[in-house]
Amino acid sequence: MTDHYGLIGYPVQQSKSPVMQNEAFRLANIDADYQLFAIEPNQLGEKFNELVANGMRGFNVTMPFKQAIIPYLDELSELSKTLGVVNTVVVKDGRTFGDITDGQGFWATIKKTPNNVVVLGTGGAAQAIIASAPSESQVHVFNRMTPTFREKERTLAPLLQEALHNIAYVDQFLLKADLIINATNVGMQNNQSLLSPKQFALTPNHVQVVDIIYKLNDTPFVAAAKKANRQATDGLAMLVGQGALSFEKWTGIKPDQNAMMAAILREGRY
Repeated sequence: MTDHYGLIGYPVQQSKSPVMQNEAFRLANIDADYQLFAIEPNQLGEKFNELVANGMRGFNVTMPFKQAIIPYLDELSELSKTLGVVNTVVVKDGRTFGDITDGQGFWATIKKTPNNVVVLGTGGAAQAIIASAPSESQVHVFNRMTPTFREKERTLAPLLQEALHNIAYVDQFLLKADLIINATNVGMQNNQSLLSPKQFALTPNHVQVVDIIYKLNDTPFVAAAKKANRQATDGLAMLVGQGALSFEKWTGIKPDQNAMMAAILREGRY
């Protein structure tokens, strides 16, 4: 009997999760499939409960539901309780358990522990990355000075080593940055980059730049870093890393991440 898994979000049609997860199921000889479920935001509770009732075994959760899904779950991991976000749901005996793999999935792609980290953004993915950061790393978090800035500062205070920074003052922190992370969706639907090539040129030559979003070609953030001759990658490796952790939570099996990545690249990013 085939087990069913899937991604819920809105929109979801461009996701590469089915490609990598179905390859992982195939290689593990598990009779299962992974599908996309685009759910209108006002139908989340109804559709999610319907999918669970129909026998779904697990889900990934993406925007805009990483927080909204929580009231419909039976249990949460300690990390999801702390952050108030979920990206992985395991269904067992009709009960749903929510967890977050974004942070661990991201840090698994970083080979050398950075001393100074600059994180741009304060959303669910940013929080997971901050909460999962190595204890040796000094993490500096930045956000635009919007009307909700102080509220975000208070909410994030338990996770931060220092106060939330206004992104207008990021340049002085770039001078010693070992790792810079765009943890926002800026650049996903447009050609904007939160940092310019001139700003990237302020950084040490060894800096690693990561944009958690991914596109067919370089994201604007990655392109700006490369113009300053800095090493930069997009979020495809993070997608695979967090997806592999989700797979393990569903099945108890560690999948081959290289094979999952290869499956995406064979089909093309979009």
